[in-house]
Amino acid sequence: MSPRRRYVVTTIAPTEKTRVRRRPERAAYDRQVIYDILDEALVCHIGVATEAGPRVIPTAIIRIGEHVYVHGSPNNQLLTALADGAPACITVTLVDSVVAGRSGFGMSMDYRSVMIFGTAEKIVDNDEKERLVAAFVEDIMPGHIVRPPKKKELAATVFLRFSIAEASAKIRNHGVVDPDEDHALDVWAGVVPLKLMAGEPRNCGDLKPGISTPDYAKRYKRPSTK
Repeated sequence: MSPRRRYVVTTIAPTEKTRVRRRPERAAYDRQVIYDILDEALVCHIGVATEAGPRVIPTAIIRIGEHVYVHGSPNNQLLTALADGAPACITVTLVDSVVAGRSGFGMSMDYRSVMIFGTAEKIVDNDEKERLVAAFVEDIMPGHIVRPPKKKELAATVFLRFSIAEASAKIRNHGVVDPDEDHALDVWAGVVPLKLMAGEPRNCGDLKPGISTPDYAKRYKRPSTK
């Protein structure tokens, strides 16, 4: 079993921060649901209050066990604030369909989302950093082979770990929910499913002659539990 999948299927107790109050029937506190959404996502958004004001940045995210990891430049103001202990709010959203109702208020989206609250733990051990580089590569492009990271590259990268101890998911998968009186209107209603689709790989312009496009690139797709 992959280390990303090693967890006990149980619930995460909601807190004042993570309890879903608006449409609570859409809430999910089950670890498996939360972890599967995180595993499918490529990008998260991290919100933090800095000395210069609030900041939100998109960045790559991976899950290993009961933690998520992000990385970036030590010159990044947000990462610096997080490494210094600023509380963070991490969000992931997967849009599954556009919902077309019979009125403007019936327009919506079906989605799966996760919100995590916590503070970062800075990774300082170079061996662990190197393992995280490999984990990011495997998550973003499974099967891809890269050279080992250089010491100067590891030194120039900040890796942060967050516990998934305070988290919840919110899911909408109801399609069209129009009032009964709108059902007789002469307008179409329905859903348009959306999916992240990979296109045909394009070889790097300075690729060494004789290297062919690997099958893992030709068959690339994100994991999905839908």
